[in-house]
Amino acid sequence: MTGPLPNGTSFLQVEDLSRIYPSGEGIVTALSPFTHRFPAGLTAVVGPSGSGKSTLLNLLAGFDRPTTGRVLAGDTDLHRLSEAGRADFRLANYGFVFQNHNLVTILTALENVEFPLTLAGLPRRERRERALALLEEVGLGARASHLPAQLSGGEAQRVAIARALAHNPRVLLADEPTGNLDSHTGERVLALLTAQAREGRTVVLITHDREVAALADHTLRVRDGVVTVEE
Repeated sequence: MTGPLPNGTSFLQVEDLSRIYPSGEGIVTALSPFTHRFPAGLTAVVGPSGSGKSTLLNLLAGFDRPTTGRVLAGDTDLHRLSEAGRADFRLANYGFVFQNHNLVTILTALENVEFPLTLAGLPRRERRERALALLEEVGLGARASHLPAQLSGGEAQRVAIARALAHNPRVLLADEPTGNLDSHTGERVLALLTAQAREGRTVVLITHDREVAALADHTLRVRDGVVTVEE
């Protein structure tokens, strides 16, 4: 497990990053060339639907390949790795929280949190203790044996955050994690993410909510594939 970095340190950065797609009428510039260093803390990525926010997140995660430029995570250029190499690197360094929690429906809350630790090869006792501690941290220790269908939307999202933290990642990528939640539950989920940012993790959060963005340490605004930095 990797863990957060000291405040002021950057683990994630992009250099001349762009993504262009062919289309029937020529090309579509989903992301114009963009250079940025993501500091530890919470960075909100805001902009209208179709602006390029998800394209940026997919490139940061190594799910998509850039047309130009590179994504550096520490000393690693993600796109010089093989597909399997990127998957292994994500497992060791990244956590993900999605708008739809993406829990495995046939696994309990505890087993969902354990899942990335199982992939990482941790012994059963160690991963169970870690998963239980994380569920307690997000206030769901009493719900460990429940299946996702037995949880509320907010509870499922908190399980997803616990799962994202299972291997102590340096980077958390969150795509509209409060989008399907009521305001009170969304605030609780957001509080968990901001706490991780304060601990020195790099948290990149896509949001349409201005109130959520206002809580960020840094803001990137995306429009028509062009990213601007708002400090």
